[in-house]
Amino acid sequence: MNTTFPFGLEPPVAFYMTLSMLTLVLHVIFMAYVLAGSLYIAWATVFSGNGHIARTRRPVAALLREWMPFMLSGAITAAVAPLLFIQVIYRQQFYASNLLLGWRWLMVIPVLIVAFYLLYLLKSRAVANWSVMARCSLAMGVAGSLVFVAFCWTTNHLLSIQSETWAHVWETGDVVASAAQLSLRLLMWIAGVFPVMSVLVAWQLWGTADSAEAAIDPSAGQSRSLSRMSLIALVVSGLSGFAYVCLLPDAVQRNLIGPAGRAWLLTAAVGLVIQGSGWVRYWNPLRVPTVTLSVIALGTLTTITATACLREIVRVTQSDLTLVEVNCRAAATIGGFGLFLAGLLLNLLLIGWCLKLVSSSLKDKRIAE
Repeated sequence: MNTTFPFGLEPPVAFYMTLSMLTLVLHVIFMAYVLAGSLYIAWATVFSGNGHIARTRRPVAALLREWMPFMLSGAITAAVAPLLFIQVIYRQQFYASNLLLGWRWLMVIPVLIVAFYLLYLLKSRAVANWSVMARCSLAMGVAGSLVFVAFCWTTNHLLSIQSETWAHVWETGDVVASAAQLSLRLLMWIAGVFPVMSVLVAWQLWGTADSAEAAIDPSAGQSRSLSRMSLIALVVSGLSGFAYVCLLPDAVQRNLIGPAGRAWLLTAAVGLVIQGSGWVRYWNPLRVPTVTLSVIALGTLTTITATACLREIVRVTQSDLTLVEVNCRAAATIGGFGLFLAGLLLNLLLIGWCLKLVSSSLKDKRIAE
C-alpha cells in the first residue's frame, strides 16, 4: 500500500472497509462505556474508599449503574453493522476463526445475556442490603463476563490474521498463538476504553448538575477522579499499543509507519495529545467545562477513528488481498445499500429516542428523591 489507507485499494474494498470502520467507531463508543463502567463499578465496590461517601454511592458510580443496561443494548445493536461488514470483507478468515474458537465463541451470546440481566440487578436498590461479599461477587461477575467477551473478540481477531497457525490450533485446541500479543492487545483496548467512558460520564455529570457550581466540580472532586483515571489509561493504552506493534510482523510494521498508516499514526498521536491536555484542564475546571469537554470529545473521537484505521491496516496486511477484493466485488453486485442506510437511520433515531426516555426517567427519579 503506497497511499494513505484506504485510498489506493479497489473501490469496492475501500467502500466496505470505510463503512466497517465508521460503524466500528459507533460500536466502540457504546462498548467503552459498558466495559470500562463495569470494571470501575467492580473496583469501587471492592475498594469502597475511606471517605464519608463510599465510591459506589458517588455520582460516577451511580450514573454508570443507571445507564449501563441501556448502553449494553446500544453496544450490541451497534455491533451488528461492523460484524456484517467483517463477514463480507474477511469471510473465510472470520468463519475459520469462529470454528477454531469453538465453545468459547458459542459462549459469547449467553454470557452477554447473563451480563445484561446482572446489570439490571446491579442497579436495583435491593443490592444495597446485600452483604459486602455478595455485592463484590455481583460487580466482579458483571466485569468478568464483559472481559471474557473482550477476550473472545481479541482472540478471534488474532486467529483470523494468523492463518499459518490454524492447523496447529485445530490439532491442539490452543487458540492463543502468542500470549504476549493477546495480553498487550487486550490491555491496549481495555485501558483505551476508560477515557471514552470518562468523557461520556463527564458530559452526563454536567448535564444532570443542578447548578453551575455543581457542574464545575460534580460532587466530591469527581472531575479529578475522571481526569486521573483517563490520564493513566491513556499512558497504559499508548505503551501497550506500542509494545503490541513491536511484536507484529515486519510487513505490518512497514505498512503502519509507511504511506498507508503514517497519517493515521500522526492523527492518533494528535488525538492523544488533545485528550491529555483536555483532561489536565478538566482536573481543576474554573468554569462550566463545556469547551474543555468538547475538546476532549473531539480528541477521543479522533483517536478512536485513527485506531480503527490502524487496526484495519494490520488485518488487511495479514490477509489475502486478492480474496478480499473478490469478496467485496461480489458483495457490491448484490445491492441492498439503500436498505442498510434506511436501517442505520432508523436505529439511530430509535437509540436517540431511547436516550431521551432514559434521561427523562432519571430526571423524574431524581426529583422524586
